[in-house]
Amino acid sequence: MIIKDIKIRNFRSYYGDNHLSLSKGLTLIIGDNGDGKTTFYEALEWLFDTTGENKKESHISEKRKAELELAEIDEVSVGITFEHDGIKEIKKSFTFEKSLDGSFRTRDFKFIGYINDGAERISVSGDRLLNQCFEAVIRNYCMFKGEEKLNVFDNDDNALKILVETFSGFKQFDKLVEMTATFDQKSANAANRELQNDKKVSNQAKELNAQLTDVINDIQNIKIELNQKKISISEFASKLEMLEKNQETSERYQEIKERIKGLKDKRAKLVALSSCDYSTNLLDEYWILRAFPSIIKEFSTKVSALSKERRQLDKIETERRAKEAGEREAFSKLQKTINDFVPLPWNLPDKETMQEMIDAEVCKVCGRPAPKGSDAYKFMCNKLNEYLEHVTAEVNKGTDPKEEKPLFPNSFITELHNRQIRLSGETEQEISRIATNISERLEFVAKRKAELSEVEKQLQELETEQNDLLVQSGLSADFLDKNLSDLKGLFETKGRYEKRVSELETTLKFREENKTEIQEKLSKLEPTSSMTKVYQRVHIAFEKIAKAFSNAKEQNINNFLKMLETESNEYLKKLNKNDFYGIIRIRKTLNNSARIELYSENNVRIENPNGALKTTMYMSVLFAVSRITTLKREQDYPLIFDAPTSSFGGFKEDTFYNVLDTIDKQCIIVTKDLLDLDKVTGEKKLDFDVINKLSCSVYRIEKVEPFNDKDLSTIQTVIKQVK
Repeated sequence: MIIKDIKIRNFRSYYGDNHLSLSKGLTLIIGDNGDGKTTFYEALEWLFDTTGENKKESHISEKRKAELELAEIDEVSVGITFEHDGIKEIKKSFTFEKSLDGSFRTRDFKFIGYINDGAERISVSGDRLLNQCFEAVIRNYCMFKGEEKLNVFDNDDNALKILVETFSGFKQFDKLVEMTATFDQKSANAANRELQNDKKVSNQAKELNAQLTDVINDIQNIKIELNQKKISISEFASKLEMLEKNQETSERYQEIKERIKGLKDKRAKLVALSSCDYSTNLLDEYWILRAFPSIIKEFSTKVSALSKERRQLDKIETERRAKEAGEREAFSKLQKTINDFVPLPWNLPDKETMQEMIDAEVCKVCGRPAPKGSDAYKFMCNKLNEYLEHVTAEVNKGTDPKEEKPLFPNSFITELHNRQIRLSGETEQEISRIATNISERLEFVAKRKAELSEVEKQLQELETEQNDLLVQSGLSADFLDKNLSDLKGLFETKGRYEKRVSELETTLKFREENKTEIQEKLSKLEPTSSMTKVYQRVHIAFEKIAKAFSNAKEQNINNFLKMLETESNEYLKKLNKNDFYGIIRIRKTLNNSARIELYSENNVRIENPNGALKTTMYMSVLFAVSRITTLKREQDYPLIFDAPTSSFGGFKEDTFYNVLDTIDKQCIIVTKDLLDLDKVTGEKKLDFDVINKLSCSVYRIEKVEPFNDKDLSTIQTVIKQVK
């Protein structure tokens, strides 16, 4: 079966009609994440699924649904044209219609096949035609989604049995072994019956048969236990291998877990140390006084300055008053010397005196006459009026103009000075001590909070690292927690079982020898009847035939596995050109499955090959299976992979695709390889340096721009052939 072309219509992101033609060799379908690679693979999966109709609404293109008119009908379909004893086609489809309530109804599911017979195109059942040309057992070895699905024997316990039955003639041997074993048993029963009825050897035959029955029962029980123990040992070995393979991961996980625990303990302590009830401490612990030392200092400075200024002003005022008093006393003495009258006091003349001087027309201040109408007389009248106005104004103010007030009538500055004295000394020291304690406490809390922030950052980084480790290993936390303890326990249990197997094998060998001895004794008995001798010879013949077919069946399986190994190693060598690749060995397990293992040439098993080598190892086996399929069925079949090389590096990708390009095998690979990031534009572009060296078909699938990254109905994948 060689696929010639694929057509997809309205399947999810593949809006409208999409078509691509395939080459007989390699076809690469390249797309970035989210461009529709997996959808393309799943479209083929849907086509090749013969288990039901599967007309799901989720298969319908959201873009097509969004533009569909009421009662309008369209189709979802996937079809292929292929060559298999002539040109044939299969197409799976269903229609969808938009209802009045806006919902969508699916109907008219069809799975149709077409056979082109000359000019005539004959319609047949699609699933019947598919199973005739690409039967389900072969599809199991042809379609693979991701690297983890490449190991068919790990993913399906019956894979080897199905493979051997399909391609090695195993079923024929199975029937022959069963048939000859039945003949052997019946001939043995008949021969023993005749011997026990023969008078001459009856007693000996009965005794030997009794012994033979006991030995056969023992052998059967030993084989059952031996098989169980071997299966358990095999399971233990597989689990131990997995545990050992993940031991480094487990140890790293435990280390991270311990560090996380330590950081969480440290975080809890830091949370306790950095907790502070500021509201309560504000009053109950006098934290409100934290700023008071600077306030007291500022208060003292300002009060001292005020006191000093007050003293200075008091001194200046005292000096002024003393000077005025001295000047008045000196003036009075001078007046007494010049005029023979008693001079007025310094604070006189008053109203009465002024009036007296006006009436006497004499200035008693200077002693000169002041006749009425003279300038001196007018001056005294004006002065009297000014005095009266002044007195009236002072009376309105409620003061006595004769009484001279002090410069600082209140004691506010004195009170401030006294308060400064009370706040200094022990009180100031106590407040300073409280403020220092508060500052130290706040500094301590700030440092603990800074440490807590750093611990939180480290804890977040470790938890992220722990989650990444779980994701990358694909293992659960419970598994990694139990890993180290299970490893020791499994080693001990496996050791006990191996010791028991050795004991059982020794016992079985001894019982088999007993059985052979008894059977020889039975065969050497000389019965009277010649017919009994015939039964004996017939039984011996059937026994040998049964053993021959049983050995041939086992040999057939071994030969098939050997052939599979040889073919696999040929592909492994090609897929790892110019690199280390080792030797593939495929061994049958006790539960009739198989294990694919990689060995070095010096017979050392490679326990944990890197991702790229492991992928090529499994792919080599798949290519070998396909090669054997082609040889046995005289028909070729495609291999279809979705993202099989995610663990490859750039150089490995180039070599891998160059090698695949030379293999005479149809291979369809959906991948994001061979895309390079353009650092200038930030866009992913095809690596044409590699692509141009290939002879295969290359398609690019990508989303049509622009699109709404939150609206699925704006997404459309297009397929473009680039080579």
